[in-house]
Amino acid sequence: MGRDLTSRLRRTVCASALASALLGGGCVQSSVEAAAPWDDVQGALSPQPPRQPVRRVLVLPFTAGNAPPSHPALLQTAFAQVLRATCGFEVVAPDAAEIPRTSREELEKGRVRDVDALIRLHREWGCDAVLAGRVAFSRAHGEPAVGLELCLVDARDGTLLWTARDAIDARIPATRHSLLRFRAEEAESGGAGTEDVAQVPAESFARFAAVSFVRTLYPGTGRKLPEAGDPER
Repeated sequence: MGRDLTSRLRRTVCASALASALLGGGCVQSSVEAAAPWDDVQGALSPQPPRQPVRRVLVLPFTAGNAPPSHPALLQTAFAQVLRATCGFEVVAPDAAEIPRTSREELEKGRVRDVDALIRLHREWGCDAVLAGRVAFSRAHGEPAVGLELCLVDARDGTLLWTARDAIDARIPATRHSLLRFRAEEAESGGAGTEDVAQVPAESFARFAAVSFVRTLYPGTGRKLPEAGDPER
């Protein structure tokens, strides 16, 4: 994300409801809506805050369903940037090769909420919470789209803190409009603007998706998740 846009996000968003609660400060700000254009996606916070404050988040390598090989890494990087800029977390986002083999094998088996695996990650990375993501699908050519399944889990006891599951599709008029606005604001900080969503760089679309999903960490934006199944709307 451009430095100017990141700085503006930090100035506009003092703290999210989740970040504020996790840091022990209470709910103090809900102006994320003014920070940047977003798409309306579905995410839900746990009704109970964690037992201990969360300050450092480990963003695991995203797994891929029907997605180009490069897209999970782009999204992992984008979520790390946005969580750091808007929520104030310390964030670490290692490559898969950096994660010890035992932990990597457990994660590949879908054991992201296994307490033993989480405690090992907590010790290895000094993290309080772990963000895991699955790219259910993405469209690499033409008008971009992505379907994501995400969860934020307390690395110390396995408590589920936040979940989100939805799709972002630039073929939808409202989404296309928001994406072009987002790209135009990036252009103000040195990027190249465009009026064609097919020309929006993959990195920009990943950041747009991250902003949209992270927004559901804020008050008044969490909604009941859809039933398990195809994430497309």
